Amino acid sequence: MLSAENLASIESEGRRIGAYLRRDPRRPVPQYPEWTMADLASHTASIHGRTTLIVTELPIERISAPTVPDGVDVADWYDETLEAMLAALTDADPGLQCWGFGPSPSVGFWERRMVIETGVHRWDAAQSFQEEDRLIDNVARSGLDEFADMWLPHLGDVGPMRVTATDMARSWVYGEGDPAPEVEGTASDLYLRLISRPSPVELPEDWARAVDGLAPPPKR
Repeated sequence: MLSAENLASIESEGRRIGAYLRRDPRRPVPQYPEWTMADLASHTASIHGRTTLIVTELPIERISAPTVPDGVDVADWYDETLEAMLAALTDADPGLQCWGFGPSPSVGFWERRMVIETGVHRWDAAQSFQEEDRLIDNVARSGLDEFADMWLPHLGDVGPMRVTATDMARSWVYGEGDPAPEVEGTASDLYLRLISRPSPVELPEDWARAVDGLAPPPKR
């Protein structure tokens, strides 16, 4: 059985995205200057829809993510895909192997990935309405736990680094060798900076260039 905390995070953060979408689907998204709230919700729903397929069909190769059907309202499709994914995750076995990212992808990987994906895009949606907010603890902690497998391989030649979440009394070391640079901040601020969002955290120059050079996600 999947974690009740993770399922609750996905549900609450997912519903908040839907609420922002219905407030103003044409609202610009600062993180993605060419996107509106409808684009952000459509992207998130597409990822949710693919996750539903993955945890129910257990493919061993990458599958395409669905897109909003012609003639269907984005808000309605977003709500439907969120509900379907929550139902699929509730009944899923986290230990089952399937396609994914990292060294040993499983249904459990997608559980954590959806905590992060949904929580980060909820934060993106809040910024659209100039609402100062932070990542909830479960999203930030999950993101920092996942970072070494999910994003570090895409950063190229960066030195080792230790990050410490001052509000959780936890540290993570990324990279090989002695982690000379040490970076501190709240878990939310640390993870936001590592995924190139506004944050007071300052990274070493090589890390800053690398994370800010990551390609943005595609519209769906």
